[in-house]
Amino acid sequence: MSINEEGLSRKERTEEILKKEGIKINFNLPNIETAEETTLRTSEEIARRLTVLAVTNLIAFDSIEPEEAIDYLKEHDLWDSVTPDEKDFLNDPTEHKKSQESWKCECIWVLFWALKIVDTLPFPNELCDLNDIPAEHYPVGGELNPNDFINRKYEVRSKSEILDAADLYYRYDWACVDARINNIEMETIDSGIVYERHYALNWLITYMDQDWDDVSCDT
Repeated sequence: MSINEEGLSRKERTEEILKKEGIKINFNLPNIETAEETTLRTSEEIARRLTVLAVTNLIAFDSIEPEEAIDYLKEHDLWDSVTPDEKDFLNDPTEHKKSQESWKCECIWVLFWALKIVDTLPFPNELCDLNDIPAEHYPVGGELNPNDFINRKYEVRSKSEILDAADLYYRYDWACVDARINNIEMETIDSGIVYERHYALNWLITYMDQDWDDVSCDT
């Protein structure tokens, strides 16, 4: 299959899904990258990013104090993996920032999915519940050493599977943006959930080679 055929085939499959779900389709949206053009993040990169997000998420939900989180990350040699935006949050976790950070549950779920720890990306109409992840598969908590989680060997989902999801959320996101621009209430899917999952998927496929803080969700 040529590059153009792969992209077009994926686009058409996604549009069939959107049609069944009653989501508005922009048939002029281009194809996304193909497998040949894509470099996935490694298992270790995904697990490390997931671990840092899991720690910052605990602060978002007032489960631990920021000072405790910073000490924990430094103690386990993870401080260098914390992004500038995350360091800003850790040093000054205002209620507004906590509210924003709490949405990262959806990014965490996507990364668990990429590592095949969870089986599905559920329909984006209600928030995922990280309590559904078995404790033994979670990177932090109790006496766990997060580096054991990071260094475990995972089978990352295939490029094809991750690109299928990235294409779907790219087109979901367009529908959400279109609804917002036109002051139409999007009732089928949740735009916040869609954005966060689109963000994590774009990071997974190294979209435009952007670091975590700089990932763009173009529609």
